[in-house]
Amino acid sequence: MGSVSQLNSYQCDQCGTANIVAAPVLYQQGTHTYSTRFHSGTTQSFSAQAVSPPRPRGYLRPFLVWGPAIAFFTLWTLIGFDSILELHRITAFKTELAFGFLASCVISFAGMVFNLRRVARYNLEVYPRLRWNWEHTYICRRCGRFRLIPS
Repeated sequence: MGSVSQLNSYQCDQCGTANIVAAPVLYQQGTHTYSTRFHSGTTQSFSAQAVSPPRPRGYLRPFLVWGPAIAFFTLWTLIGFDSILELHRITAFKTELAFGFLASCVISFAGMVFNLRRVARYNLEVYPRLRWNWEHTYICRRCGRFRLIPS
């Protein structure tokens, strides 16, 4: 019985070779996990690092960026309004300062919400398309040319 060889219908545009491989396969072949008695981890070849898959954005960064500002302005807003309520002598400076801190707190909170919405929109709209493109990208092993083949 004779074996039927599969012909690769895809060829590199630049060098003409049929030695092309999908990006996920190249990433998987170049990524290795190891475990010793005291340490475990992963190693990657340079080609696997070059074709690493896109990652969704995390939600922690907006909290780390805007959280301290919100806490700072909230604290000083509470101190300002407490001093207005505690002391019967209300000055325009105290009132303006307390409302200035309140406005800064609201603006910081709005900035955090805006960044969280941006991250969510990226993860819902942009990331799936980037992932699809990565899954359909082929790399020539001879010359290194990347090619998107929607199959």
